Amino acid sequence: MSELVHREASLYDIEEIWGLLRDVAADISLPLSSAAEQELALTRVMQCLSDERSGVVVGPDKKILGVLLAQRDLLDLALIKKETLNVCIVAVAQSPLRAEALSLLLQTLVSRGAAIYASVSADDKQGLADALKENGFAPLESESKQTIYKWEPPASAAKAA
Repeated sequence: MSELVHREASLYDIEEIWGLLRDVAADISLPLSSAAEQELALTRVMQCLSDERSGVVVGPDKKILGVLLAQRDLLDLALIKKETLNVCIVAVAQSPLRAEALSLLLQTLVSRGAAIYASVSADDKQGLADALKENGFAPLESESKQTIYKWEPPASAAKAA
């Protein structure tokens, strides 16, 4: 049985999340080499945490092993009255539990029942594209640098919501 636990991420986690992002920045193509890039990344982290759609996976040592930062798409909410989530950053520490942590983060987000979009860099080294496919996401667009994936709730679930 897994010792991984998922919980909602909060602003109280920002220091530990920031440390994780710095550790895996090269794996997830997150530019952090300049002060401006770091400020931009921290701003995005705070926006996602404030939107309360993000989650963390805590490992057996009670430290954050992975984070999925997501935000509501306010345009969809305003124009079509439908909640859509955009995944901004997914980061999981190098660990034998990496694949399991990715899956747990995605399963929990999917359980919200909203449409979800996620973009995966072509040079992603943490296996996010495979994890998305395993959790029901379908590729939409592919460019040389990234692929966009989408998950939609089943039609019966969408009508019930």
